[in-house]
Amino acid sequence: MPVIPYTGPFAQPELRHLLRRSLFGATPADMAHFAGMSLDQVIDELLTFTNDTTPPIKAYSYMGDPNGVDPDVPFGSTWTDVPTAQGLMPDPNVERRNSLGQWLTGLMIHQQRNLREKYTLFWHNHLVTQVTTVQLASPFYGYLQTLRTQCAGNFRQLIYDISIDTGMLIYLNGYLNIASAPDENYGRELMELFTLGEGTGYTEADVQTAARVLTGWTVQIQNGGNPIIPQTTYIPFNHDTGSKTFSAFFNNTVIAGQSGLNGGSTELNALLDMICAKDEVSLHLCRKLYRFFVHSEIDASVEADLIAPLAQLFRDNATAPDQLRIVLRALLTSDAFFSADVRACMVPSPADYVIGKLRQLNMPFPDASAFEAQYRLWGDVWDLMAYAGQQIGEPPNVAGWPAYYQYPQYDKIWMDSATYAVRKSIYEYITYTGLSTPALMVQPQSQNLVEQVDLIALTQQFPTPQDPNALISALCDMLFVVDVSQTVKNQLKINYLLFGQLNDDYWMSAYTTYVADPNTTDMAAQLVPTLLTLLLLDMQGAAEHHLM
Repeated sequence: MPVIPYTGPFAQPELRHLLRRSLFGATPADMAHFAGMSLDQVIDELLTFTNDTTPPIKAYSYMGDPNGVDPDVPFGSTWTDVPTAQGLMPDPNVERRNSLGQWLTGLMIHQQRNLREKYTLFWHNHLVTQVTTVQLASPFYGYLQTLRTQCAGNFRQLIYDISIDTGMLIYLNGYLNIASAPDENYGRELMELFTLGEGTGYTEADVQTAARVLTGWTVQIQNGGNPIIPQTTYIPFNHDTGSKTFSAFFNNTVIAGQSGLNGGSTELNALLDMICAKDEVSLHLCRKLYRFFVHSEIDASVEADLIAPLAQLFRDNATAPDQLRIVLRALLTSDAFFSADVRACMVPSPADYVIGKLRQLNMPFPDASAFEAQYRLWGDVWDLMAYAGQQIGEPPNVAGWPAYYQYPQYDKIWMDSATYAVRKSIYEYITYTGLSTPALMVQPQSQNLVEQVDLIALTQQFPTPQDPNALISALCDMLFVVDVSQTVKNQLKINYLLFGQLNDDYWMSAYTTYVADPNTTDMAAQLVPTLLTLLLLDMQGAAEHHLM
């Protein structure tokens, strides 16, 4: 049975639901961009992308001196292609890792209107590495580039590339895996987390045998005593050349031992062919996709009606170069995805919440001419996500963030009495205070900047912001994921926009006067920014705002 496609209406509620799950936040500009398109047209655009981003740069200094740290990299240039010696103080790798987190955050904030950033985060949570464990920034950048380039490509190819990825070899000890002392770390996670799933039938002996297949790959960080960009290399004499026999779960498959320069890749390909031939791989991946993009709970009907046919589609396209794009397209255009049961059912991750809020409120950021300030503020946003419980680049363990796998709480883990208080402080900080840079910056144009939400400009995105009823409705559509009653809308209007009055003309007059002249002496008009601030703070505290 194929995946059942969605055939219902595709209007503003459906578009907003799709964009909230596909992007980090659905802004008025996003909604306007896609308005009037069919579901297929929207999905086509969301799934059309390449990895065309520029690499991270050196925007860091030491006590105001750009040459005081990482002196081999010119200020404002990328560090990704410059080797770094060990033992330097201050440690360039610390600054490069920070730069990488800032850069990644900037890509999320300034995302294109497609799924690249969201799909990359999915794979970062699934094929996990941790930047502080890898320590060297260049391998982690390479790992992220692999995810960004191949997130919508072929799963089998992605797994091959990740298996010999320099960052992954460091993170799961693959670089230490040699014939005389096999290390089972990567072989175990390859089966348990990355492909088959825990308890699907493979044995402990299978893990040990897979470790033998994977011997010989290592990481080179020097050449003749000189530092180089860390790179994967294969050493044939460290590879176990004996034949490897797997359990009945794998039909007692024997992978013939190989020698020579291509021995490691030949055996790795045979191992991945054997693993990916199991139906459990497609089922495991489709469940992970469902929990990330749709809903945490998978009951028997979801398993039978969606997961099983989606997994069949995954297998049917096993050799397609865009297999992962095909599968995600089917999921996001399925009848199940647009079911009322899965709308507004998830607590947004800190990334969804913080980045989505910045985008919804149209928080300004410095452009590339003030790259030092740009990276500084991206870093501040990275800190906000970490403060709320999601440190991008640093999942808590190889299984990823618990909200995507921890039964029965799942995404509810993101929200409790402590983290709600954190989210409250974040939306107050973004709405009221904004972001700023210190005086001690190298670039004069990066010093003492204050970036704040322009609430008047925000309201100008809506058709008739001078009409208090229309403005309240537009803000409810943007900020709330479920409809609220007209009574609630009236209360918001009277308590804030009308400042306790009952006549809509109060807001119409005050707003129109203020927009025409922000320096007006009209007392009611002078209150407009304050009333909008108080309104936005109240609405962001509502339960309807903390779902997606």
